[in-house]
Amino acid sequence: MSVLQHLNAELSINSGQEFLWERVGNNWYGIHGGSVVRFSAADPLDLESFPDCVSAEEIFRLDDDMGAILGEISHDPLVKSLVATYPGLRLMRQDAEQCLFSFLCASNTNIPMIRRMLRSLCARFGRQVQVDGQKFHAFPSAKALDRASEAELRAAGLGYRAKAIKAAAREIARGSLDLESLKKASYEDAKARLLEIYGVGPKIADCVLLFSLEKLDAFPIDVWIARALANHYDWLSDKKTSDKLTACQYENLSSQMRRYFGRHAGYAQQYLYYHMRQAAGKRW
Repeated sequence: MSVLQHLNAELSINSGQEFLWERVGNNWYGIHGGSVVRFSAADPLDLESFPDCVSAEEIFRLDDDMGAILGEISHDPLVKSLVATYPGLRLMRQDAEQCLFSFLCASNTNIPMIRRMLRSLCARFGRQVQVDGQKFHAFPSAKALDRASEAELRAAGLGYRAKAIKAAAREIARGSLDLESLKKASYEDAKARLLEIYGVGPKIADCVLLFSLEKLDAFPIDVWIARALANHYDWLSDKKTSDKLTACQYENLSSQMRRYFGRHAGYAQQYLYYHMRQAAGKRW
């Protein structure tokens, strides 16, 4: 099967993993760290970045063996049906700093609001980049966010999240947090380090691990996944009793699903997440 048969780029960029993509005419433009990325809706492999530092292979994880991955997770009947229902949905490979700050902004809100917060951050603190005669703003560096005061971050629309953004930016800017090094660490060690950051709980940590730190076995659980587990996986122990999980419930359920789906559990999670939101008619 060809790469394009395993890639629905528009579906993937609008599936709750990333928040800074927009379509203008026949092109999609996205923010990937310090770069603006553009690809044609007709040919997502025709991707360019400005400055030229990322490729379609990196962004769309074209180095993943999708045939093998989908075969692995399709031992589950529900996921097998979702793979057929949403062909081409795949995980994206994100810039690690941007991913961490994005999911710190994502707590207790919805996707349209997350987009507004992140666009405000970029406009206020990110470097301006011109592409095709249009002005974009790259994602601000940790150093730029560290230079900003908490009041300035609040003024960007972050509210209480400003404190967590400031704390994470300070750790990265001052060298006490090296996200790139966590790619080589075990899932357990990398997660433990992320949980030391102010404002990072198990779900945010798992999102960062899955989407930017190469931990494809991570299985983030939000309200949509909790509902999926309650509705479709009767065999699970300690299933959720409400939409909000305790830390103990979260770790128990996430560990069970990681064991059940194996080393690519995160792909199964993405199909379940996308399906639950689609079925509820939620906006992306």
